[in-house]
Amino acid sequence: MVTRPDGRSRAQMILLGALTLAAVIIALTVVVNSYFVTQNGAVSEVSPQIDGAQEFEYESRQGSRSLVLRLNHRHRNLTATELGTVIERNVSVYSALMAESYATSRGEDVNVTYNNGSSRFGSRVVQAADGNVTSDTGRGAWTVGWSAEPRDLGWFMMNANVEETSDAPTWINVTNGTRHSVNISINRTTAGTGINVGITSNVSHAGNASALCDPSRDRVLLDFVDGSSYTDDCDFNGTQAIEPPYVVEVSGGKKLVAKYELVYNASVSSPRKCSPTAAMDQPCRTPAVWTANVTTAFEGSQLGYRNEYNVSVYRGSR
Repeated sequence: MVTRPDGRSRAQMILLGALTLAAVIIALTVVVNSYFVTQNGAVSEVSPQIDGAQEFEYESRQGSRSLVLRLNHRHRNLTATELGTVIERNVSVYSALMAESYATSRGEDVNVTYNNGSSRFGSRVVQAADGNVTSDTGRGAWTVGWSAEPRDLGWFMMNANVEETSDAPTWINVTNGTRHSVNISINRTTAGTGINVGITSNVSHAGNASALCDPSRDRVLLDFVDGSSYTDDCDFNGTQAIEPPYVVEVSGGKKLVAKYELVYNASVSSPRKCSPTAAMDQPCRTPAVWTANVTTAFEGSQLGYRNEYNVSVYRGSR
């Protein structure tokens, strides 16, 4: 025999069940609201730290590149290991300054480390004092870098002494692996106002361009990669007019007096340092960091990571 509750009992049971269900719903609502408030609070805390991490990554990459570039061109007689030690020391100071700034302004811990063993070196040809643009043996026609194998070129700056330069042209001939070329002639001229440097640049597939570059204190600083002067008063076809890699050759270099530097990747042979006895007005080869390996670390209250990446020191380098 099955006992069935009467109507009054059923009503009481329904009411009790409704009250229980209401209590459960209220409890769940409190829990769910608490969860979303907590999560929204966490997201609101993480979001500014994501912005801070992105800013740190950008600053550390740009700062490391700028620092390594300057140190590449500061020294002349260092081996790759010695140059790496100098860079490591300077990046460590740079990292400490960034860490102090981020800790004070944001409460975050950051660090930047340069890894010399994982970095890639190029070779820098440097003539640190005024002299003819000839080889170390005095040849007026020569291949800069002492190799006829095309290489990527990241830097080619020349500081020309206008008064000592001849009216007859010196030619800088740049050829790439597909035999396209940029041929640049440089000479002193009285065209225009006073004494200037005249430049004619011929691109094998694009024709000629001519420019007059005004000196400052009897000197003209030329960027052969971009095809411009330091004062931006003249433009010409630089090496970027053709695709890399390049072979750079000079002819008639005894007619030009200048200081200059160029940096190319050293895929053929290991870079070596300039001899301490090498004359300052003669070209020599010394190491330069081509690609810097850098490790960054970021630690905030809600976000932390460690990242390793390679920084191309010279714009457009491959």
